[in-house]
Formats: sequence, C-alpha cells, structure tokens
Amino acid sequence: MTFKIRFFAITMLLVFAQTATLQANDLFLRHSNSIRVFQDNTVLIKKIKAKINALSKRRDKLKKLKKWSNSQEKKYNLQLSKLNKSLNKFGEESEITLNVEQIVSKLQKQLKYLNNARVNSVAKNKFTQKDDSIYKLKAGKLIDSILRLRRSVE
Repeated sequence: MTFKIRFFAITMLLVFAQTATLQANDLFLRHSNSIRVFQDNTVLIKKIKAKINALSKRRDKLKKLKKWSNSQEKKYNLQLSKLNKSLNKFGEESEITLNVEQIVSKLQKQLKYLNNARVNSVAKNKFTQKDDSIYKLKAGKLIDSILRLRRSVE
C-alpha cells in the first residue's frame, strides 16, 4: 500500500513538473517575441497641458467676441476636469489660474492671519519691536498688492 502511494506521488510530481515547465516556456516565448515600448509620461503631460492652454485661449477669444454661451462653458468645464484628472493620474498637479477677486481674497486672508497673530493675547506679551517692524513690512506689502489689484480691475 505504501508503494502505491509513493508511486502515485512520484508520478503526480512528474506530471506537475512537466506542465509547470511547459507553462513557463509558453509565457517566456510569448513575451520574448513581443517588444514592449514604455512611453515617457513627460510627453503626455506636455500634451495635456498644451490642450488645456489651447482650450483656455479659445475660451478667452470667444468671450472677447461675446460668442461664448453657457453650454460651451459646461463643455469647457467638463473637458477641463477630464484633463486635470488625467494630469493627476500621472502625478502632475494641474495649474490653477485665479481671478483677480480670488487673488485679492487670498491676500486678505493672509493679512487677516497676520493681524490675528499680532493681536493674539499670547503674542502681545512676546511681541518685540523687531517683530513689529517685520509685521509692518509684511502688512504694507500685502495692502499695497491688494490695492494695486483692485485698481487694475476698475
């Protein structure tokens, strides 16, 4: 009885070994005849960014000519979101262009945080003249840039 079990185990081992080598050879032969070309992602990223720029230029041009409609805006936003998603797949962050109002609101938030840091009760006791001069310099730059942007809109 042990002879039959040993004989069966040995024959099964040989059968499995043969099929495994045949499958491995088939896989090797299939891949050895084909050539794999890996495309560089930088080329695709440049193409996608160029497409985004072309879409935005076309949109600006048609808006100046007053031939831009709401349906075109929806299509534009859809195409832009698809292109941005594909950029994110490649690990590239899409560039966000901000309106003047959005830039002004961001600068105002920065100024608000800067003021809160100065007026904070903990900072009042530790604020030195050097810190105060740095604050005045930063706040002055922020206020000047906000005023410049608001004038450019008008």
